[in-house]
Amino acid sequence: MNSCIYWGETWHQRRKPVVHEFVYPTFCFCIDLAELAALSRESRLFGHNRWSVFSVYDGDYLRMLDGSVRPGSIESKLRSFLAARNVTEQVERIELVTTPRVGFPTFNPVSFYRCFGPGDVLRATVAEVNNTFSESHLYILDEPLEGGAPAFARYRWCKEFHVSPFNDMTGEYRFAFAVSRDELDVRVNIVKDGEAVFFSRMTGSRQPFTSKMLMKTLARYPLTAHLAFPRIVRQAVTLRYEKGLRVYTKPIAASEMTIRRASPSYLQRTAKDIGFSFLRGIRRGELTVVFPDGEEHTFGARTSGRQANIRVRNYDFFVKSLFAGDVGFGESYVDGHWDSDDLTQLLMLFIENEPFISDKNLLSARIGRVVNRLIHLSRQNSKRGSSANIRKHYDLSNELFSRFLDSTMSYSCAVFSEPNEALEAAQRRKVQQMIAYANLQPDDHVLEIGCGWGGLALQAAQTVGCRVTGITLSKEQLEWATARVKEAGLSDRVEVRLCDYRDLQGSFDKIVSIEMLEAVGHEFLGTFFAACDRLLRPNGLVALQVITMPDQIYDRYRLSCDWIQKYIFPGGICPSLTAMTQAMTKHSQFVVQELESIGIHYARTLAEWRERFLSQYPALRAHGFDDRFRRMWLYYLCYCEAGFATRKLNTLQLTLTRTGNGALPACPGYSV
Repeated sequence: MNSCIYWGETWHQRRKPVVHEFVYPTFCFCIDLAELAALSRESRLFGHNRWSVFSVYDGDYLRMLDGSVRPGSIESKLRSFLAARNVTEQVERIELVTTPRVGFPTFNPVSFYRCFGPGDVLRATVAEVNNTFSESHLYILDEPLEGGAPAFARYRWCKEFHVSPFNDMTGEYRFAFAVSRDELDVRVNIVKDGEAVFFSRMTGSRQPFTSKMLMKTLARYPLTAHLAFPRIVRQAVTLRYEKGLRVYTKPIAASEMTIRRASPSYLQRTAKDIGFSFLRGIRRGELTVVFPDGEEHTFGARTSGRQANIRVRNYDFFVKSLFAGDVGFGESYVDGHWDSDDLTQLLMLFIENEPFISDKNLLSARIGRVVNRLIHLSRQNSKRGSSANIRKHYDLSNELFSRFLDSTMSYSCAVFSEPNEALEAAQRRKVQQMIAYANLQPDDHVLEIGCGWGGLALQAAQTVGCRVTGITLSKEQLEWATARVKEAGLSDRVEVRLCDYRDLQGSFDKIVSIEMLEAVGHEFLGTFFAACDRLLRPNGLVALQVITMPDQIYDRYRLSCDWIQKYIFPGGICPSLTAMTQAMTKHSQFVVQELESIGIHYARTLAEWRERFLSQYPALRAHGFDDRFRRMWLYYLCYCEAGFATRKLNTLQLTLTRTGNGALPACPGYSV
């Protein structure tokens, strides 16, 4: 008789991103499928397709896609799968290594089929993996790796099936099965980027398949089979709440070897139907929604504009979008619930169709907006709040920003003069324009509010010869900018301070601020202009570069919270031109002297950053920026690029002065 019982244990060890380990006692049956009927006849304690203390039912294995019982015996069903891989003709005997039913059905995480060819040589091993979402997947391993210990048959296979919520779908499995049948030794490890991050092993000593040994097995492992699921839950609680591991939601099973798939829940189906009802409103362009099984739905018309697609990976995409609108749409992208072949084009399509697919009257989305608005209100730009908000973004890492910004470390809209111009040249042109708008002179003492990594301060000191005091709330920026100033030998002309603009004392000939006003907040716009008015000497100028929102939608925008405000720039708000002029009129003596729109240049700037970010991501990953961060920043960059490309967002360069400023440049050929 080939069939036997194995007594042993199951061991798991996780090494990254946290260390976690457990061992449980276990048993399993190794059943020669040709001996199933005889085993059932010979012992009252074991039944094949009938109730007994221990039992194996054909219907528990290799089920249909919808979970129903696939007709046929276990062996015939398995051979049909092997035939598709041209393996079956070389298989003479099959052994099933599994945990049987003990009295009634239990959760069985994995079963193995050992397929032997002529001479009882192991021809292939099949792993039938079950997850807790009522799904099953087959890994048919018939191409063993060469080399290694001869006592093991080794295989490798890319991960295709979601099992643990604490592992994403990246990496590959490394399987090892002991060739000897005297001892059970099965090892399954997960390798990512060449490093093993998860280990599992099931071992056991061989026992004869007899009624006496079945009774001993029951006495030794009375509850083991029924404890499999509770133990999974126990370990999940430990990993999530004690060790803080991130949870990955289950994607829609896409592999053809996932032989049993979970159907979407009622909520997911309802959210999908509601989502599709909105998408039917698309009038400009064409959107195609694609599911893993090849199902496609098309909305809009190809002849009416741009084309874009959404490849759905998880039905929770529809649920998040239903309950949190555009914020939920972005969140579900970051969570990996969907992808697109061209994310920027997709977001542009949605911007262009905003008049036709608004969810503002949908109750579930309104609730989500209220929640997100409350989160935004908790991040107001008081002195304490501003410091926290700035550091949350700009103190992520100088390594991050240096990887995708140009050598000037300019994190604002560039100004391009020709299609093939390098980003660095376009950034230097932008800075030179701001120098011109401020009319900087060699004798000036210039204040830069929000000096970043020191690009403008250095260029102004080098090209004009003026003194510059730059202020920032980011410790990372302060450290980097100070080092650059010292390296450039400009410590006598450039000073960088960690300071809030509201706390600054003194007076300055000129004030420059590039894309800092977005971090001020609507309620503090007046405070900002009052501070500038207090700090600016008579006949001085203020040069601003600022991202703006259209006046017509500004009030609705400032009373809500979008995805960027929630995840990228907490407390941030892009003012409208009217909001700025009203604030400066009420709280200062400033008037607008000059204004230029450069917003369309931002679309290209962001596209350049996106390409650099993606090309540098492998290096960034080594610094702890995981795939979720990659998806978040990709969405951020594409989101903003789409906003500028469609002209929904703008960037303005402004010069502010006071009335009666006699120091303004005169018109050539005219004198008073």
